[in-house]
Amino acid sequence: MTFEKVKEIIMDTINCSEDKITLEANLKDDLGIDSLDSMELMMAVEDAYGITVPEEELPNLTSVKAIVEYVDKNAA
Repeated sequence: MTFEKVKEIIMDTINCSEDKITLEANLKDDLGIDSLDSMELMMAVEDAYGITVPEEELPNLTSVKAIVEYVDKNAA
């Protein structure tokens, strides 16, 4: 499942406790991710799934669910 893999990537990238990472979690408000963390996270997601996230798409990826949906839609 995509969520499980994205959750692992988030834990590895920002060193966040697993119980905080839910589909509904907001990256900034719930997980405390700043813009630098966000860039690192997107690079990790791109590497893990072999996709490229266009810069104009980044403002839309503010929650774990948004990232999971983006990956499901764009990863082969």
